[in-house]
Amino acid sequence: MSPTNVEIVRRSLEAFGRGDFDTAFAAHDPEIVWCTAADEPDQQTYRGIAGLRSFIESINELWEDRFAGTMEFEDFIERGDWVVVPWRAQLRGRGSGISVDVHETYAVQLRDGRIVRVDEYRQVDDALARVDRPL
Repeated sequence: MSPTNVEIVRRSLEAFGRGDFDTAFAAHDPEIVWCTAADEPDQQTYRGIAGLRSFIESINELWEDRFAGTMEFEDFIERGDWVVVPWRAQLRGRGSGISVDVHETYAVQLRDGRIVRVDEYRQVDDALARVDRPL
C-alpha cells in the first residue's frame, strides 16, 4: 500500500523540523515551488531543491536552532491533493536573542506522491480558502 498524502507530508515536515533535509526533500518534486507568506517583509517564491536550500540558509541566518525540533504540527487536514498543516514554533533571533512564538500554516500540494508546491499562510482559514479554489 502506498503512503497517503498526509503520511508523505508528515514524514517530510518532521524531517524538515529535525534538520534532516535530505529526507525531507526526498518527498519533493525536483521542480517544487515554495511561496513564503504574503506579509513577509521580503516575500519570495523559491523554485526547485536548490531554491529550498537557499531558503533554509536564509532562515538559519535569522534564527538560532531553527531546525532543532522546535516545530510542533497541530493538524494535518487533507483536501484532495492538498494537505493543510498549521504549526507553531518558539524561535530565538540570531544576534538579538529575542524569543518569538511563530504560528504559520502550510498548504502543501501533492501530485503522484510528490510535494509540488507549498504556500505559507498565517491563518488556517486562509490556507483552507486557498486549497478550496484553483489557481
